[in-house]
Amino acid sequence: MTKEEVQGATEEEQQAQSKKALKKQQKEAEKAAKKAEKQAKLAADQQTTEEDDFAKDRYGVSAMVQSQQKLVKSELNLSALSVPETDRALVKVEDLTVEKADQLLWVRARVHTSRAKGKQCFLVLRQQQFNVQALVAVGDRASKQMVKFAANITKESIVDVEAVVRRVEQKIESCSQQDVELHIERIFVISQAEPRLPLQLDDAVRPDGEGEEVRLLPVRGHGKCISAQSTKLQPRQCQLPHHLQVFGIT
Repeated sequence: MTKEEVQGATEEEQQAQSKKALKKQQKEAEKAAKKAEKQAKLAADQQTTEEDDFAKDRYGVSAMVQSQQKLVKSELNLSALSVPETDRALVKVEDLTVEKADQLLWVRARVHTSRAKGKQCFLVLRQQQFNVQALVAVGDRASKQMVKFAANITKESIVDVEAVVRRVEQKIESCSQQDVELHIERIFVISQAEPRLPLQLDDAVRPDGEGEEVRLLPVRGHGKCISAQSTKLQPRQCQLPHHLQVFGIT
């Protein structure tokens, strides 16, 4: 091969490499443009969603209280108290009876369970050994975003809810307050629990042997938390039935 032929072949290879590099740059530019377009669309959709969320002031995670609010514990509804609008008259869960039907009131409790279904979310709110069913549903007072927020609240988180007490046609057998349920209009997280707690009440009372089939599975995302006998005996109250494990100190 002559010198001219070698030089010509080298030039052809350089041109081919230049074309490949140019095509690669074009593909990268197209990819970056699509990514930027997608991000801009997501940002626009998010902004539109936030603008359409008419209930954005009716739910959320509350800032640290720092004793700035006056909490009034009462068995009466909020309208019957001569307290400022920013103060909350908290009603005990055990006092939620049919006598308070159609009243708007505030309740502070822990989220025991939650179950989202379509445009609504059912919660079980627990205070000591008493619990009550609560409902957040899309409507005039709650948006889709509010329902989604309620469904994502972690178990054992403490929440403040403003709700209307409604009489139910059929008794709610799974709750201590069987004749009423709460229709939530506002919900704020006061203290958020960790997504996965080391031990919950349901884990402590699970019979020995139940869950053995999942003992060998990875802990995260599979199976049930298994509490050993030593865990149930230390501390001692973990051995009690779950409805007696929560108590008040007077």
